[in-house]
Amino acid sequence: MKRRNRKRYSFTVFLAASMILGAAGWVSGIIQKEGNQIALHVPVPVLINQVQAEAEHTAETDIMESAAVESMDEKKLHLLSAEEKQDSESVPDQEGEMAGEQVFYTADSSYFDDALFIGDSRTVGLHEYGNLGSAEVVADSGMNVYKIFEKEFAVTSGEKKQLEAVLRERKFGKIYLMLGINELGYDFTRTVSRYTQLLDKIRELQPKAVIYLEANLHITGKKSEESQIYTNENINRFNQAIEQMADGRRMFYLDINELFDDESGSLGEEYTMDHAHVLGKYYTAWADWLLEHAVVSQENGSL
Repeated sequence: MKRRNRKRYSFTVFLAASMILGAAGWVSGIIQKEGNQIALHVPVPVLINQVQAEAEHTAETDIMESAAVESMDEKKLHLLSAEEKQDSESVPDQEGEMAGEQVFYTADSSYFDDALFIGDSRTVGLHEYGNLGSAEVVADSGMNVYKIFEKEFAVTSGEKKQLEAVLRERKFGKIYLMLGINELGYDFTRTVSRYTQLLDKIRELQPKAVIYLEANLHITGKKSEESQIYTNENINRFNQAIEQMADGRRMFYLDINELFDDESGSLGEEYTMDHAHVLGKYYTAWADWLLEHAVVSQENGSL
């Protein structure tokens, strides 16, 4: 709008100049009125020059303003281009963090120093044979979500404490949870509900900890065929329920089965003696796998 008004003003100025030229024939340098001498202080040619100069200045101002606007537009375009570039750089591909996918990195063993492991006999084996460093471990053979808050566990201090006391007394940076196989004989919906309650309690007492929901380890195909309850089908069903609980921000799903499964999706026979637990020498590989699957949280970066 400003640029258009200035153009109109320039046209008006030139029109005024033409009118002055037309009147130049009868305008004299001096006008007499009622005995007083009134001088036309600016002769016509000078006035015309001033009008032209002002018109040129106005036109130049329009050009300068137009250039300034164009310069500002260029800067805006440049800034927009920079912002678009920054946005494109901050949004990774479909496997990136902002696309809602887990982004893994490899941590060193000190990563476990502020970790808490909660689980059953598989976690006991991980504690005894894997390298968990200074991690706290609350685990026992046969443990399940129905009695996890009732039992006292021998902790790293040498004392025996219940899980809730451990959660209240120390701040953890990350918590690993593997429970579910010993619950397969219970009602599925009820077990899922109790698992959810356990998670709610953990998040209440450890609001800043990242939580790893570990899939339950498969059993061998042979053992799975021998039972109607303890089957890989039922294990997968519960693992899928766990996976749905992960939010990709504070809770992350980890499936260790990719390390030990055979082609049929069962625990490989070469990894076990009892068809349900891996041999002691493989728990180190298990711990290393966990370190290779440290996650980048969308809320807080690397954890």
